[in-house]
Amino acid sequence: MNSIKANVIIMLLLCSLSAFAQHVNFYVSPSGSNRGDGSKGNPWKSLAYAVDQAGKNKNHVSLQLENGIYYLERPLELNNQYSNMKIMAANGANPIIRGGVKISNWKGPDKDSIWTAKVPPGVTGRHLYINGERAVRARTVDADGWLRIAHRPKNCGSVSCRDDANTPNGFKVPKDFPSLSNVEDVEMINVMRWKMYRGKLQKIENGIAYVDPEYWNLAKIGPFAILNNKQDEAVSWLENAMEFLDEEGEWYLDKRKRKIYYKPRKGEVMKNSETVISNVDRLIDADGVENISFEGITFEYANWSQPSTSKGYVSIQSGAILTDPDYQSIEDAFEGLVDILGNVHFKNSRNVVFKSNIFRHLGGTALNFDTNNKNVNIFGNVFQDISGSAITIGNLQDHHIVSDKVSREIIIDNNRIQDVGQEYYDVCAIKCSFVKDAVIINNTIDGSSAGGISLGWGWGRYDVDNFDFWKDGSDKAYNHPTVAGGVIVAHNKITNVTKRLGDTGAIYNLGASPGTRWYANYIENVAHPEEPFCSDYSHGIYIDNGSRGIEIKDNVVIGSSHEPYLANGSHDYNVRGAAYYFKKEAGDYPAWIKEKAGAKSEINTIRSREEIEELLSEALPVGRKFHIVEKGVAVGKKITAIGGVANCKASYATDGKTETYWRGEGKEGELILDLGKVADVYYVNAAFGYFDPETRREVYFKNEYDFEYFFSVDGENWKTFGEGRKESTLAINQQYMPEFKPAKARFVKLKVYSSGENPLGVLRFKVVDQQPVYGGREFGPQ
Repeated sequence: MNSIKANVIIMLLLCSLSAFAQHVNFYVSPSGSNRGDGSKGNPWKSLAYAVDQAGKNKNHVSLQLENGIYYLERPLELNNQYSNMKIMAANGANPIIRGGVKISNWKGPDKDSIWTAKVPPGVTGRHLYINGERAVRARTVDADGWLRIAHRPKNCGSVSCRDDANTPNGFKVPKDFPSLSNVEDVEMINVMRWKMYRGKLQKIENGIAYVDPEYWNLAKIGPFAILNNKQDEAVSWLENAMEFLDEEGEWYLDKRKRKIYYKPRKGEVMKNSETVISNVDRLIDADGVENISFEGITFEYANWSQPSTSKGYVSIQSGAILTDPDYQSIEDAFEGLVDILGNVHFKNSRNVVFKSNIFRHLGGTALNFDTNNKNVNIFGNVFQDISGSAITIGNLQDHHIVSDKVSREIIIDNNRIQDVGQEYYDVCAIKCSFVKDAVIINNTIDGSSAGGISLGWGWGRYDVDNFDFWKDGSDKAYNHPTVAGGVIVAHNKITNVTKRLGDTGAIYNLGASPGTRWYANYIENVAHPEEPFCSDYSHGIYIDNGSRGIEIKDNVVIGSSHEPYLANGSHDYNVRGAAYYFKKEAGDYPAWIKEKAGAKSEINTIRSREEIEELLSEALPVGRKFHIVEKGVAVGKKITAIGGVANCKASYATDGKTETYWRGEGKEGELILDLGKVADVYYVNAAFGYFDPETRREVYFKNEYDFEYFFSVDGENWKTFGEGRKESTLAINQQYMPEFKPAKARFVKLKVYSSGENPLGVLRFKVVDQQPVYGGREFGPQ
C-alpha cells in the first residue's frame, strides 16, 4: 500500500468515526452502572464492560468517557471484535485510565519520620507516587567498596564473556555494609558504557553477595557486559531494602508484610496526600484491531514487573533486553531480544489513531506498536515521567519479516515528551527499530536519560553487505536488505538529552535505512552524562555502525558534550548544513530552523505523509555507491542436496530470503555448492531452522546440530573448512566459520551428521568470496 493511500485511510477513519458517532454513542462513567443501557442518562460503569458491549454492536461506535478515574485490575484486551470504534473523552471531560492502586490509612511517623500503610493482597508495584510525584525506591548513594570476585575469561571480547565454570556470581561486600532483612528483595544496579542492568540478590554469606543465577547468566553475555568492567567498577548502587530508607522521598515495600514504608518530603502531609502504587503492567493490550482511535484520555500509573523477577533487566542498548539465558553468545542472543513492555501495546493492527492523550507516570514504555501495524497516527499527545521510552515502533526480530507483516506508515506528529528513562537509563524518547516509511515530525523532546530519537537496529549485522562487525562472526547471511527505510525525521526540537548515559545522540541510527531523511531538526544541550562507568561521549547527530542511505540536511546542534556530528562505521550518506553544528556556543544558523521545530499549537489537525512531504525541501541524492547487491557468491549458483524434500529445493538455502528454506529428510543430509570456478572463499555461514507459514517468521533451532563444512577444488577431494566438525551448542542462530586466509575452492559442502531432536532444515547457506572490510570511525560531515 503506498503512502498516499495509507494516509487517506487514516483521514477517512477519523471522518467516518465522527460521522457515525452522532448516531451510535455509548457513555461510560465511574458513577454509572453496568445494568444501564450505555445511554448518556444511564451510562455503564466498568470500562471493560463498556468496551465489550460496544464491540457487540455492528455499527461504528463512539464510546464517550465521562469525567473520573477508571481503575483497571487487568489489561483492557482488544481484538478484531473491537474494531470500528472511537474511545474518547466526553465533551468537557477528563477521563483517566489508571493501572495503580490508591493507598490510604497512613500511620506515623516513627522516630525516623517514616510512615507506614498496608497494601492490598497481590500488589507488588515498583513505583510509588505521592500527589503525582514519583518517589524513590530506597537505595544506597553508590556502591563504594563493592568488588566483583568473578574470574574474567581471557576471551571476554566481542564473541562472549561466558565461562560458566569459572565465573561465580559473587560480589565482595564492604565490612560496614548493613545487615539486610529481606535480601532477596534487593536489586543490584550496574551502569556500564551505554547500558544499564538491574538484578536481584540471592543471598549474602560470609561477606559475599550472590546475585540470582538466571540474571547472572544473562548479565555475562558479552560483549561489553558485566565481566568487561573492572572489578571495583562492577556495581553502581543497590536498591529496595528497608535498611536503605534514610532520605526524604524514599520508600520501600515489604511484600511479605504487605506494608509500605515512606519518608515524606518537606511539606508532604501523608493523611492528606493522594498516594498511588503501580499495579497493572498493561493498560491496553490490542491484537488485530482495525479502525480504532483514542482521544482526550489520560493513561497513568502502570507497572512493569519483569525487572522484579529472576531475569532482572539486562539491556544491551535502548531497552533491548535479554530474557533467555540459554543463549551463550551475544550474536545468537540477538535472536532472543525483546523490547521493554509497552504499557499501551498494539500489534497486528490497522488504522489506529492516538490524538490529544496524556501518558504519565508509567513503568515501562508508554506506547508501543509492536509487529505488523499499519497506518498509525500518534498526534498531539503528551508524555511525562516515563520509566522507559515514550514511544517505540517495530519489533527487534522483524529485520527480514515478509513485506506484508512490516510495521509501516507510522506518523508521530506534534507530541510533547518530557523526562523519559526515569528508571531505565539506557532508553531514548522515540525508538523505531525495523519500520518502513515512518514520519517523526514536529515533536518536542525535553529531558531524556539517554538519546532523543533512535532508528534502526543491528549495527549492520543484518544488512546485505558484510561490511561491519565481521570479526565477531556477526554476519547473518541474508542476501536481501532489511525492511527498514523511508523514515522522515524533521522539524523536531530535542533538548537536554544524554543526561545519564552516553555513546548515543539526539538523533541516532544503526544499520542501512535507504530513503531516510533527517531534515531541519533543532538540537540543544546534548549533555555530558552523569553516571560513572559509562561511555560519556554524546553527539547531536550520530550515524553509527552500518548506517547508509541517509540524507542529513539543515539540522542545528548547539552545545554537545562531544562532536556535534559523528559518522562511525557508516558510508553512502549525504550530509548538508555542516556549518550549523556547534560544540559549545551557538554560531550563525538560519532562524527558520528553530522557529519551525517542535510541537506547535497551530498544528491542530492530523496530517498525512504527502502533506508533510510537501513541507520539506527536495531530497538530496544519497551517495552514488549506495546500492543493494546480493553478496554471497552462492546466490544463483548450482547446488545439489542429499536428503532433500519436494518443494524445498537446495537453492532456497542460498537466496537468503526469509520466505524460503531447504528441508531434508530424516536427521542427516548435505548441501554441495558449485561456484562454477575456483575462487577465494573467505567464510561460510549457515542458519538451521524453518519458516513458519502462520507467523511468517523464521524459527531457529538453538542446538543439537552436528555439522561440518568442507571445501574442494575438484569435487572429489575434500578438506575441512574452518573449525571442523562441531555441535551447535554455543552458536544458536548462525553457524559461522571464519577463515582469515581464504581457501581456494570451487565446491563448498555443508554436511549435517545429525539434527538431533530437531527436523533437518537450513534457512540460509552463504558463501562469500570477498574479504570483509571493517568500518572505521570518522568525525565531521562527509
